[in-house]
Amino acid sequence: RILEAADIPCRLDASGNLAAHYRRGRAAPLSLTAHMDHPGFELLSVRGDKASARWNGQVPPFDLRGLKLALWSDGPRGRLGTAVVLRGDGRLKGPAASLLELRVPPGTRPGDFGHADLPPLRLSKGLIHSKALDDTAGCAAVAACLAHLARKRLDADVFALFTRAEEVGFHGALAAIRNRTLPKGRPVLVLECSKAMPGAEQGKGPVIRVGDKATVFDPDAVAACVETAKRLQEFRPGFLFQRRLMDGGTCEASAFGLSGARSLCIALPLGNYHNVGPGGVAPEFIESKDFLGAVDLLCAFAA
Repeated sequence: RILEAADIPCRLDASGNLAAHYRRGRAAPLSLTAHMDHPGFELLSVRGDKASARWNGQVPPFDLRGLKLALWSDGPRGRLGTAVVLRGDGRLKGPAASLLELRVPPGTRPGDFGHADLPPLRLSKGLIHSKALDDTAGCAAVAACLAHLARKRLDADVFALFTRAEEVGFHGALAAIRNRTLPKGRPVLVLECSKAMPGAEQGKGPVIRVGDKATVFDPDAVAACVETAKRLQEFRPGFLFQRRLMDGGTCEASAFGLSGARSLCIALPLGNYHNVGPGGVAPEFIESKDFLGAVDLLCAFAA
């Protein structure tokens, strides 16, 4: 809806990724990507008011019995109600950790899906809380960047790709590489939420991530982004950014880099990563000024 309102055409590629392209003037080309999914569960079978399910993505690492889950239909029926975990333990090893037994409401079918029953969005004291900021916030930042470029009629050439199924193995990104969805020869900047850590702290601005657990990103692309951030500080007093090798996980920038693209990442420091709070399942949260700083940096880098 945001992109359509900005008169930026969108399309689905052959693998269910969403692609959009803003082009005006003769600016240097750039690709922006962010993933659309977040850890959640899928129903495998249903018998009466009991269902077997599989958690896709990181499983919260504790006993899940009694946990309430929001349940949605795989189709037009919308929200079906609330499921309750009867058996499930993320502390187990291997595939057993992802298997759940649930009590489900009437009308539930195999293929229905859901997530931890947490607030969709809450703003409080400069923080953005949500059941799924990883990577809704990245998608929102990319959409905000494109909308700003279009509204101000700025010269830029930005191809945006919103990918699916990142949490279970980069399926959307890898399919986009195989299908050549992204135009060749342009840097690929990935927007991601990544667990806050020393040197990549909340409230100190977006992080220009120079690498992850698997690879180091393209040094020239990273240097160009850092230079853009420094120049932005000259025009925008109070703009903050960080530069850090965040090796707590692997992001899509590694996949695009290994395919031959000049890749880099801007990360938002995330609290309660993948809904794992200090006392159980909890909303993720980011600093609103980190998010807005990321949008500023994206717009400056693109233009």
